[in-house]
Amino acid sequence: METVPCPISNSREFTPYLQVPDRFDSSVRVQWNLVRSCASGLIMLNPRPDSAEIARHYRNGEYDPYWQRQNSTTLRARTYLAARSLLLRYRAEIILQGLSKPREHCTVLEIGCSTGDLLNYFHCRSGVPVNNLAGVEPDAEAADFARNSSGLNIFSSLADETLGRKTFDRIVLWHSLEHIHTIQATLNHVANRLKPDGVLVIALPNPASFDAELYGENWVAYDAPRHLYHFWPGTLENLLASHNLTVFKRQSYFPDLLYNIVHSEALLHKRQNQRFNVMRILHILVRGSVEAVKGGMGQTRVSSLIYFARRAS
Repeated sequence: METVPCPISNSREFTPYLQVPDRFDSSVRVQWNLVRSCASGLIMLNPRPDSAEIARHYRNGEYDPYWQRQNSTTLRARTYLAARSLLLRYRAEIILQGLSKPREHCTVLEIGCSTGDLLNYFHCRSGVPVNNLAGVEPDAEAADFARNSSGLNIFSSLADETLGRKTFDRIVLWHSLEHIHTIQATLNHVANRLKPDGVLVIALPNPASFDAELYGENWVAYDAPRHLYHFWPGTLENLLASHNLTVFKRQSYFPDLLYNIVHSEALLHKRQNQRFNVMRILHILVRGSVEAVKGGMGQTRVSSLIYFARRAS
C-alpha cells in the first residue's frame, strides 16, 4: 500500500470523502477510503495499492474488460460485448471528429487499449492503416490478445523504446486515466507525443453526476480500488494545464449513464438482498436522462464526460 500527494497541487492535505467497498467483494468487509484534496478538490483513493499490488484486483471473472478474451458465455457478458461492439462506431466518430486530414494519413495512440477493439475498428472500419495505430496496455494477456487477434502494435508502456519518437493526431485515454498510477509521467509522454494540431481525448466518470449522488458508495464508477482518481469538473483542466495542455471542449457520453445506473442498481440490490427491479431502473434512467439534458449546458450532472484537449498556444 502507498499514500501519495495530490497530483495537481502536490499537497498531502485531504478531507475524508467517502468509504467504498470493492464491488466484487460480496462480504463488504474491506472499505477503501476516498479523500478530497483540500488544495485542488481532486477526489482520490488514498491509501491505495501500489503498482505491484493492483494487478490482483483486476483478476476477477466479473470484470468487464476481461470477458472477451475469456470467451465468456453468460447472458450478461454477451449483452455487454454486443453493446460494446455496437458503440465502437459512435466512439470512433467522437474521437475522429474535426480531423483535418484524410483518415488514411491519421495516426492514433490509445493508452489503456485492453484487447484492442477500438484500434481494430479504426483499422477495419475507419480506414486508418494498421501501422498508423499504436496501443499501450500493461496487462500482458490483454496485449497479446490484441496483437494476435488483430495484428496491432501494442506496447507495454509509453516508455517502451520500440515505440520510438512517434507523434499522433489523436491520443485516447478512454476510461483509463483514472487507473494510472504514474499519472504525471503519462501526461508528460502524452504532451510530447501529441502533434501540434493533435487532439487528446479523455473519457472519465463524473463524481458530480446525478447517479453518483444517488447511489453513493454503490455507484459502480467509484470501482475501488481500480479507479485511483475521480475528476470533479474543473480538476482535470488544472492537471492538464500543468502539462501545457488545454481543454477546448467537453461533451457528455450518454451510454455510460445507462451502464452506471444498471450496474449501480444491481450492486445496491445485491448488497441489500433485494430483488432487481426493472421498473425502478426505468424510472431512474428517465430521471438521469432529465439530469443529463439539464446538465448538458454546464455538464456538471452528467454521468460521464469526454474532454478534448490540445497543446496550449
